[in-house]
Amino acid sequence: MHQIHIIATVSAAALSMAAVAVPPTQSFGNLSYPFGGGTQIAWTWPISGLSDNSNFVYTNSNIGSGGTDKWLTIGLRAHAYYGAPNANPTYVGNSTFQVDAGSSLWAPAAGDPTPPAYANAPRWGFSWNISVDGSRDASALNGLYWSMRVVGPNGTGDWGTLLSGAAVDANAALNAWQLGYSYFAASSASTPGVGVPGLWDGLNFNPNTLGDYQFTIAVRQSANGPIVGSTTMTVSVVPAPGALALLGFAAIPGTRRRRA
Repeated sequence: MHQIHIIATVSAAALSMAAVAVPPTQSFGNLSYPFGGGTQIAWTWPISGLSDNSNFVYTNSNIGSGGTDKWLTIGLRAHAYYGAPNANPTYVGNSTFQVDAGSSLWAPAAGDPTPPAYANAPRWGFSWNISVDGSRDASALNGLYWSMRVVGPNGTGDWGTLLSGAAVDANAALNAWQLGYSYFAASSASTPGVGVPGLWDGLNFNPNTLGDYQFTIAVRQSANGPIVGSTTMTVSVVPAPGALALLGFAAIPGTRRRRA
């Protein structure tokens, strides 16, 4: 499965424009709008074409004017990377998913080489949605700008900025990534198209690292304007069940003793 990578372009002027709006109430479940539910929003996996709009943390923000409603929906979720045999994340409330540590159990078909992009893949990935009144058509998204920020656990770094945004196109409106992609390791100074130091340091990602990753997507109505909608989720990486069992076995006194 080929992922399309996009990086938001950031201007130096944005460094002094950290406009952050009060986030709306976040919901969990099937993507829908307006606030409180109503009309479901279709979500189809890139490349595979499978439809699944479930298990999203999402917000609905009314960005209309003149008495006309216009609902901006931003959704985020964690998912099993390439599905079985990787375990599905568990939603534990408070916009948080719990996932297993460890490298992906997915393997290519016999005779196919493993692409470099998958070499550091975790057992989980993340996907998102940006839509207006349930639509991701260019006409609906015209004039919207988006940005993403990821903060890693235990001093492992960060990636992306909420100080400015890039235009929302089809790839920004619906996509699925995983943190093993090499560009997540790059700082803002070394990221092509950005080249501004100090915006982010890059992630020192390891699929075995335990702790919480925080993901935020923000949307503006101009590249450097105030944020009009945002959604945040936490992905908590915990030891896989098999690892816990091994730890428990090793902790039992005498388990290494040869039987008489």
